[in-house]
Amino acid sequence: MFPLRRSTKDSSVDWPALLSLLEDDDRRAAVARIAPNEGRESYLTALRRIDTTLSQSTLASGRRLHTASKLIDRPTIAVSGMLNSGKTSLVSSFLSPAGRRRTLRGTSNKDGTHRFVLWLPQSWRADVELWSLLITRIGDSLGNSPEELSLDPEIAATQYNNRDGDETLLSVPLLATDPGLDEVGVGLLDCPDIVSDAEFGLGSPEERRELLGRAATLCSAFLIVTGAESSRDTTLADLLRIASDLMPGVPRMLAVNKVRPRQTPDQVHETFDPLVQKYGVGTLYAAYDFDVPASRPFIPRGEDETDTRDVIASSEADALDEPQADPLPVFFSVSEDPDANPPAAIEEDRLLRALPTKLDRGALFSQLHQALRINLEDAVWNQGLDAIQINADESFEKTRRCQQLLLDSALEYFAHRKIGGEVIELRLHQSERIIRQLTESFAATAPWYARWGVRLNATLRRVMGGAGDFIRSLTPTAVSRRAADDIKGRFRSGEYGGLIEPTGLINEIERHGGTAILTHLKRDAGEAAQNASASDQDSDTNAPSPFREPVERAVLRFEQDDFTTLDPRRLDAAIRQMWSEVPVHRKIATGLTPLAALFATFGAVLMIPVDFGANMFLAASIPELLAAAGLTTLSAMWAANRGTQDVGQQAARQQLADFLAVLCDELGVARPDPPMDVRVSKTTITLPPSRIPGGEPPEQMMPLLKVRDEFVSELKRLLPRPSGKGKRGATKSSEAGVTR
Repeated sequence: MFPLRRSTKDSSVDWPALLSLLEDDDRRAAVARIAPNEGRESYLTALRRIDTTLSQSTLASGRRLHTASKLIDRPTIAVSGMLNSGKTSLVSSFLSPAGRRRTLRGTSNKDGTHRFVLWLPQSWRADVELWSLLITRIGDSLGNSPEELSLDPEIAATQYNNRDGDETLLSVPLLATDPGLDEVGVGLLDCPDIVSDAEFGLGSPEERRELLGRAATLCSAFLIVTGAESSRDTTLADLLRIASDLMPGVPRMLAVNKVRPRQTPDQVHETFDPLVQKYGVGTLYAAYDFDVPASRPFIPRGEDETDTRDVIASSEADALDEPQADPLPVFFSVSEDPDANPPAAIEEDRLLRALPTKLDRGALFSQLHQALRINLEDAVWNQGLDAIQINADESFEKTRRCQQLLLDSALEYFAHRKIGGEVIELRLHQSERIIRQLTESFAATAPWYARWGVRLNATLRRVMGGAGDFIRSLTPTAVSRRAADDIKGRFRSGEYGGLIEPTGLINEIERHGGTAILTHLKRDAGEAAQNASASDQDSDTNAPSPFREPVERAVLRFEQDDFTTLDPRRLDAAIRQMWSEVPVHRKIATGLTPLAALFATFGAVLMIPVDFGANMFLAASIPELLAAAGLTTLSAMWAANRGTQDVGQQAARQQLADFLAVLCDELGVARPDPPMDVRVSKTTITLPPSRIPGGEPPEQMMPLLKVRDEFVSELKRLLPRPSGKGKRGATKSSEAGVTR
């Protein structure tokens, strides 16, 4: 009678063991936190961080499955339908006369059902433990503990109709017990009417459908009541889809109410059969409109040939000591065979009111248990783990974008480009350490004509003394000092090299999209803006940059911690080769010899932080230094020779990697690991690992997360992934490789 649309399988799940795995934040943790600090995070902790409702629904799904076996003899049938479809009348047909008085029936808006009302056998209250489990399941399904339905019919009607107008009460179910259900031994969930719009102000149709889907997990069967004219109504299709999708395998029944005599039962069957087949409806019921006299032949009669409708109506009126109570619809199962339907006599067991006596409790529980397991699988795998994986992938993608942005910004200074943007070589951070090496090597290998006018005493050869003494030794004459000032101006104007200082670097970061990408730093700017004056807040130009302090720290820290040096043996060999190829008569326009011009250039480099500020340094390649000195021939020769070019490029790659690492540290981004690639002279080179140690992560740092394979393996053992639900594609965490 209730066909399954899914093949059966072992549905046993050890929920306590599974819950232990989902809560584990140690050896079996779901998430590895790579940044800001290394650590681990449990499945449920990760879900709460991403979406609290996901963690709550996962726990509720587990508890529902765990408690279902204890409630095997207490099935509940969900009764849902559209406004004025007659579903409450159907529910009433199972209740005692006193219970019927507490229901709300009618065709006006004030008679609509706008709360979930759960009717349970009165005898179920006797078992305190199982009753407590029932209450827990109700709360897990709808998210709120139930409220008792009043014994006073007028107050109960107010509750049913939610006449207080409180939209939040839609998710607070009403709970009632009735002795009329003791004999049949099932609960009935009278669901809110599914309205077509939000005109009642008591929850939109979308919200009602969402709550109906959650309530469906409480029930062992699903009965949908509709009007005879609604075979093509999209709302009816939505209800059937909810029952089919959210509780697969659970029996579904369709009850067509208020059928007119012009439509015979077999025509009803033909009309609704497409929906029956599409959504796996087990039984189709129909009830004819008792307000139409011609319907009488289609309303089943009892064995004494008395109209069943009259029996129900008169007995109800007698019990309530009232004139004539509203009659109740009489539903019967519809057969495709015209001769098996009224007006022919039918068996009592084809009446809907006989349904509870025909239910196979064991089969019903098995179907419910299977549906609850499917829901748990979906909650844990397809909703929860997928959300965690997506979150982890996004953290890798965001980190990769941040790293690329910072690399692009750094390359604006560390890359020497052609017109058009192609990088032809990387620039060196011209630290005092590098300048001393260059000075000593050029002096030691210079030919006699290049040394003319330069005193090369032992102190200069060893390149010793403080920075001030060093500068004076490089510019001993007025001519050389003037040349150094002129060259310093060329560096300052950007004619040669890249002068790195915080404001310019911030501009580059913002130009490459830093404001939109480095969003984790916006909170700092917001806090600073709150402390700013009102006039500053009104002006965008006065708004503090979130990058100011971290960029200043990065520039200063790199200047202090960069200990990169050139290979002295290869440097001497390269410079010696260059000197040997320079014509003896080559001089420069300033009147300085080549070596004196070079010393003036080196002196100009050392003057930059002295004259312009300590938080500033120059990045320039060796050919650019030679060109700035006016030694264009030497510059061209150095750039054209692969051997000489490689001398500076090896150190430049290390310095670029170190500068990028420091930028990442200070701007709250995990360092690239493995290192990133850079395109230089149509060749892709991989930057080396940074040699500058990482410090404490900043307060505002972009998180970097990864789903642990160990957790996934253990989860597969305790709760195998649903068939046909393969693992999401290759994750960003496995592609990007951005760990700290």
